[in-house]
Amino acid sequence: MTTLPPQPTVAARTTSPRDRLSQLFEEYLPKVAQRIADLGREPAGPAYGRYHNVEGDLWDVEIGIPVDAPPANLRSLDDAERGELAVSELPGGDVATTVHIGSYDAISEAYEQLEHFIQEQGREMGGAPWESYVVEMSEVDDPSQLRTEIYWPLA
Repeated sequence: MTTLPPQPTVAARTTSPRDRLSQLFEEYLPKVAQRIADLGREPAGPAYGRYHNVEGDLWDVEIGIPVDAPPANLRSLDDAERGELAVSELPGGDVATTVHIGSYDAISEAYEQLEHFIQEQGREMGGAPWESYVVEMSEVDDPSQLRTEIYWPLA
């Protein structure tokens, strides 16, 4: 467990079938990166996906990139239309974290282990978890080289 400061981001929030998530990341991340550059901001960390609701067939996901400072001329993600690029924030506070090495196909095991760890510590999950893609598919040929940090806010 660790404590994080709030981190401003530029992101889009959308709903998608789970099997289409990789296409959404391929679609949105270049747009987010370009918008950050157009606004004169700098990325302040790896791209992320924040999973607000993963029950059922449609997943509610926020796709974004942390920035050095929040741009003043974008709407808040809470006020934006679905799919619109907007300002958001990864929450600060206590989080449980783990690192997943390898294919995204097996990442659910890392979530299960993290959830079990949180319960063992006598804590409760306190919000939507997110994944930071430290080493992503565009950087490697072999999925076993992927590195994903998972963060779960605590209540």
